[in-house]
Parts: sequence; C-alpha cells; structure tokens
Amino acid sequence: MKTRLIWHECSLNDYKNSFWVECTDEEVAKCILPNVCEKKDELVLEINRNRGFSKINKNLNEQIFCNFFLISTDYSQIKSYAWVMPFGGMWNAGNPFREINVVDFHSLDELKRIYDKFPIQ
Repeated sequence: MKTRLIWHECSLNDYKNSFWVECTDEEVAKCILPNVCEKKDELVLEINRNRGFSKINKNLNEQIFCNFFLISTDYSQIKSYAWVMPFGGMWNAGNPFREINVVDFHSLDELKRIYDKFPIQ
C-alpha cells in the first residue's frame, strides 16, 4: 500500500486524521477488508465501482494501484473513493489534502506511526 496525501482532522471521517491510501486488489483482500466490521458488502460494491487507474505521478507506475481509500489513522473509518477525489476541482482553493513524500506500508496499524512523522504545519 502507498500513501502520499494526508488530511488532518478529516471532516469526511468524523474529524479523524486520515490518509489517502492506494492499494492493489490483493492488498484490499489482505489488509483492508479484514478491518471492516460493518457493511462490508456495501464497501465491496463501492470498491468495485471506484476501481481505476490514477493518472497522477506516472513515474510511480500507477497502473499497479487501482483501489483508493480515505482511511483514518485508527482505521475506524475506511471509505472507498475514485482516484480523482483528492484532486478534483470540487475543492477549488480549499483542498484539505496535504502532499507528503510517498510512504510504502504493509498494515493499517502503521498509519498512526506514519501520521506522527507528519505533524500539522
């Protein structure tokens, strides 16, 4: 899994600090779905609707990453979105996402540790 965007006090995730997470189908099955307790079937439908290829940062071989999530650092909030969500014109000048260096990680447990490296500026 990869993250490159952070949203401090995310209004879409009950004001919890959250990351934009990109992952493969295998990572969804192994790391995302086991952490979903409620409405798992609904999330799977959302994931299938939102699958796609990011056109951002082509040098990172985006064709591999085809699932996109907004996940709180305590992973109590896991929401699937289309890849354009953080980059769409809907934010105008008020885009709440902040770009960070790309971070590779293997477990949602790592999100809190990753967050601690990127304090609010």
